[in-house]
Order: sequence, then C-alpha cells, then structure tokens
Amino acid sequence: MLILSENDLRSVLNYKNVLKALESGFVAYKRKGKFPLRTAIESEEYKSTVLFMPSSFSDKSGVKIVSLCENNFSKGLPYTRGAYLLLSLVDGSPLCMMDGSYLTYVRTAAISLLASKYLANKNPKTLGIIGAGKIGTMATEAHLSYFGIEKIYAFDKFDSSMNSFTKRLNTNSSTDIVMCKEGNEAVSNSDILITATTSYKPVFNSRFIKEGTHVNGIGSYKKSMQEIPEGLIVRAKIFVDTLEGATSEPGDIVIPLEEGLIIKDNICEISEVILKGFTRNQSDITFFKSVGFSLEDIITAELAYNESKKRGIGLEVDF
Repeated sequence: MLILSENDLRSVLNYKNVLKALESGFVAYKRKGKFPLRTAIESEEYKSTVLFMPSSFSDKSGVKIVSLCENNFSKGLPYTRGAYLLLSLVDGSPLCMMDGSYLTYVRTAAISLLASKYLANKNPKTLGIIGAGKIGTMATEAHLSYFGIEKIYAFDKFDSSMNSFTKRLNTNSSTDIVMCKEGNEAVSNSDILITATTSYKPVFNSRFIKEGTHVNGIGSYKKSMQEIPEGLIVRAKIFVDTLEGATSEPGDIVIPLEEGLIIKDNICEISEVILKGFTRNQSDITFFKSVGFSLEDIITAELAYNESKKRGIGLEVDF
C-alpha cells in the first residue's frame, strides 16, 4: 500500500490538474459511481465533528475520515484533520492511504474554481474573500491561477489569519490585496465572492451584493451554520455540488428551504451546468454552495495515487 503525506500531495496535485479531473468526474459520476450521504458524529463536549465520507467511482472505492475541531484554533492546531483510504473495487485491496486534510483543502479550492468558471461573468477583475484561513487562501490561489484577477478584497475576524493570508499571497502573487475592516466592504467590491467560514450567522448583508456577482459558499457544512444571508438566496440563481447533500446538511440551503423562501426546483446541480451549459445575463447573481461531496474526494485521491505511482512518490508498505 502506498502512503502519501501532505508534502507528497503538494508535489502531484495542483489547481489545474484537480480542476480538470473534477470537471470530468462531474460529467460521469451518475453513471460510474455511488455516493451515499456522509455520516457525522458530533461531540458537544469537545466541540468537534467527525465526518465519514464513503464513495465508489469506476473501479475504485474510498472513504475519508475528517475531524473538524472548533477549539483547535485557540490551541494553534489545524481546524481540519483527516485521512483518506483508497481501495480497489476489483479485489478489495487497499491501494493508498493519504493525508485527508490537504486533500480536502485542494479539492474544495478547485470545486469553487470550477463553479466560478461556469457561473461567473467573463473576465472578473476583483475577488472578495470572507474567511482567510487555509481553505479561503487556497480558493483564492485557485482563482488567481485561472482568472486575471487584479485586486483582492479580504476580510477575516482573526488578525492572525489575515496576516498569514497576505503573507502567502504577497509571496506567490503580485495581485493587489485590500485588507477590509468588515465583510460588507469585500462584498461590495467583488465580481466573485468566496465565503469560507464556519459561522453560525450570515457574514455579510445581502444589500451590499452588486448585480452580476458570483458567490461561492464553501464554509458552513451543517444545519446550524449559515454564512450566507437569506436575502441573497432569494435573489440568486442557486447551484450546488449535490442536491441530496445540499438540501439536507448546510444551513445556507436548509434554512431557506424550511422557511419556504425557496423550493428544491430552484436549485441546480453543477454537473447539469457542465453537461448542458448555462447562459447568464450580465446582471444575474449566481450562488454556488459546496457542502462537500465524496465524489470530489475520490476523484482527487485517484489523481494523486496515479500521479504518485507514475513518479515514484510516496512510501510503499506491506499491508
């Protein structure tokens, strides 16, 4: 069995090849795979959630186990930690165990880029980010790798996150960064807006969204979390990675559904857009919600495994 560390994954995965793999995966996933809803185990005592995300695709199966720990930030520890096990469906043999945290970060960044590629107006020049942690930072980098973004408007309630965000982006990019004093400042200046928080209440006011903005909500992942205001949901054309997951798990979608502000028929899966296309008016507001879909994990994991085998990267162990 092959063991891949975070550094191994960094050497074989990039935003371009993950984007391409996900794009192909979303086209074929209904024919080639099975993706049961994930199982969540929550601990109120430790303020943590453990997610079990199984799937199969083509001749592989896999499961990601990822822990999300709210107290870790104050301890100087990562919020997200996990592992991914990839297996052969043909004979059941375990093929690869890899770092699940970086896998989650890079596939989430890439899926937000995939949504922006299909849903945003052409040639966006400004990018807003609310939640400048690791996933927010990588989602920003992913967009910079594809679009000609000229200015970034960033906000995070933690100074440490803002400092690490600006340091990393200034090192790897010449794009201007505006450090915003509040989320609404980032919102009002954005052609594309990314929210990457674990907030339990909306992180901006919908009246600050300008016409033509595309919004990616990639943070909140359970019913009690809601980073996107309902005022945006009722104005926007809504897209999700998976209808089943998005309408049963994240508060951003579940709460407006329960309140009767939207219905399921208002929501479209991103795979339908990739397959059939989407024509947007210049003034349309589009919203994509990614709650986390096991398809994204197994596609990215298989890409990492195949590339590592080709290049002789990782540690082979008997199992």
